[in-house]
Amino acid sequence: MHRSDHRATLPVRRKLLYAAVTTAVFFGLLELTLLALGVDPAFQESDPGLGFSGQSPLFTPSESPSGQPVLATAENRLPWFNRQSFLRDKPPGAYRIFCLGGSTTYGRPYDDRTSFAGFLRAFLAEMDPSRPWEVINAGGISYASYRIEVLIRELAQYEPDLFVIYTGHNEFLEDRTYSSVIDTPESIRRVVGLGRWSRTFSLAERLLRGTPEAPNRPVLPAEVEAILDRSVGPAAYHRDDRWRGQVLAHFRSSLERIVDVAQDAGAEIICVVPASNLRDCTPFKSEHRDGLTSGELREFLAHLRAAEQALAAGKFGEAVSRIDRAVQLDPRHAAAHYLRGRTLIETGDKQAARRAFVRAREEDVCPLRACEAIQDTVRAVAAERRLAAIDFAALVDRESQHGIPGADWFLDHVHPTSEGNARIARELAGELIRIKAVRPQPSWTPDGFERVAERVLERIDPRDHAVALRNLAKVLNWAGKVVDADRLALEAAEHLPDDAEAQRMAGFARLRLDRTAEAKPLFEAALRSGGDDARALCGLGEVYTRLGQHEAARDCFARAVAVDPKHVPAQYNLGNALRTLGQLDEAEAAYRAAIALAPEQPDAHKNLGLVLFALGDVEGTVRHFEAALALEDHVPQRHADLGYVLIDAGQQRRAEAEFQAALAIEPAFVPALFGWALLCEKRGDLARATQLLREAIRVAPQDVNAHYYLARYALQRDDAATARAELETVLTLDPSHAEARRLRAEID
Repeated sequence: MHRSDHRATLPVRRKLLYAAVTTAVFFGLLELTLLALGVDPAFQESDPGLGFSGQSPLFTPSESPSGQPVLATAENRLPWFNRQSFLRDKPPGAYRIFCLGGSTTYGRPYDDRTSFAGFLRAFLAEMDPSRPWEVINAGGISYASYRIEVLIRELAQYEPDLFVIYTGHNEFLEDRTYSSVIDTPESIRRVVGLGRWSRTFSLAERLLRGTPEAPNRPVLPAEVEAILDRSVGPAAYHRDDRWRGQVLAHFRSSLERIVDVAQDAGAEIICVVPASNLRDCTPFKSEHRDGLTSGELREFLAHLRAAEQALAAGKFGEAVSRIDRAVQLDPRHAAAHYLRGRTLIETGDKQAARRAFVRAREEDVCPLRACEAIQDTVRAVAAERRLAAIDFAALVDRESQHGIPGADWFLDHVHPTSEGNARIARELAGELIRIKAVRPQPSWTPDGFERVAERVLERIDPRDHAVALRNLAKVLNWAGKVVDADRLALEAAEHLPDDAEAQRMAGFARLRLDRTAEAKPLFEAALRSGGDDARALCGLGEVYTRLGQHEAARDCFARAVAVDPKHVPAQYNLGNALRTLGQLDEAEAAYRAAIALAPEQPDAHKNLGLVLFALGDVEGTVRHFEAALALEDHVPQRHADLGYVLIDAGQQRRAEAEFQAALAIEPAFVPALFGWALLCEKRGDLARATQLLREAIRVAPQDVNAHYYLARYALQRDDAATARAELETVLTLDPSHAEARRLRAEID
């Protein structure tokens, strides 16, 4: 019995081998079955880090004017893409090129005609008329690599011969999270990554996604909702080095999947290394390094201001010395590095200037220019996959003044001039010659590029130019270059009377020029042309606010919130209007909604604090004033604001500390001097209170309140002559000051 059992029992190793072989055969057969059923591996199907709420086709069936079946840009995609079309049935011998990327590929601030795709189309038709050329511009405004990956899966079915990929500027533009990825252990992520190469994993993933229990991936909307479009501007961005690293890793994986799809379609690929404006583009947003103390901040700001003043006065040596000291205190402040670059150019140290400008771009907290890591990733993927690449970044460096690209190549932060786009197209044409896709006709000469480019540019009419000005103004507004943006917006609006965006932008330009009456019809025109738009409604609400028509203002802001509940300025301004009208509970709700959307807005916290104070919640006021201060602890007004409410909260020592903190930042800051004087008055120290107000008057001799309180203090000291003199000053400055009139009557 023992012997027969021994013979029937297989060794453990053989059991494991049989089990492994059986499992392998099973999954092998399953893979073949799924292949026959058309199931692709998961890595070919989707981005493992992101999902999309929906994606309609970019190109839909249509007919050409001659009745031929074509594929044309879907109408619902035209806000982001150029109107393009190509024959549904590819003509014999035709060479079909798709150009993918963001707004640079699109052709901003113009459109397809002066994009590099447009120039390439014109060049190829004249260089080599022996075959049909199809150059389709599939650049989407604000499209990042992960959106291009979704798009190229559609384009791969249209018999492409070549994909041109220009991407990298928009990777940080949309708000997304990688928590579902980063919270997973590395070992598991690697196993999942390998699993995504199998069709079995793909099937399992599909089934899981269809169940409520499936883990949620970050889901982005079908079209771009940029951070900047949902906020008050670059203020929505904050330094997050961990997130930055995740975005960079995601960019590489997206780019690799784009290449996989293109190669599976049998198409050639040309990658373009993205370039940007270094010399003539200030950083979009700067933030201070972690751990910077208030004392270091004051010293930094003092050196920065001194450097600016020295540079303006032509004292370049002093400017370099001061800005170097500022950068030593805070090496992560982008604007300081940019100022250092501008200063070093003046001293003639061009190499150091270039390094400073690059550092300014790298430290920009609102990174709308492709950083070095993005550029290096494009180069690396192209080299590893043996792809053709045009290093546009290196090209503009070589050919720019001082080796630092600026307005000679770019219209704004990233969009090339028309000449720059023509140059990209020329480099692409050269690459097509190298791979023998293009055989220039004998009559073609190098000067043909300039001749064709001039002909393309001649087609731009005044309205097209106005649209370009409007688009450029929009970008400059994002960058905080408001004066330049307003000038372009007003010029654009003159030629675009039916363009809602141009009229709205011009309306805000008029408001900033304090020409309220002229702003009103511009916002009304924007609303007539474009329907209810939160931004135009906010502009019109601001007009009514300035005109003192607060109920009309409230109604405009309420409409704006109804149109877009996530529009922070609408919620904030609605709170302001409601507070002015005394509707405090509704105002509180609006401010809380604004803070929930953008908790980093200090004024929203302050105004909510004011509402809570009016409602008798002094502790709540203190909390929100503290929140405002935490966001801007280098601003003396925030310290003074908190000081005033701490007086009402009975926390006199803390109040005094806040007034002193404000004066440490700005020694002659009048609100802090005045607040400290009030605190001294409460303590019965009229001598010190009087001294502080005298200091305030030396800075602001026309401060009515300071003179009025000096008169009061003089009366308490029985100094009628001084009181009378101060009251005369008050009434000279403000004849309607009722309390001053009453006190003077008492003295008389």
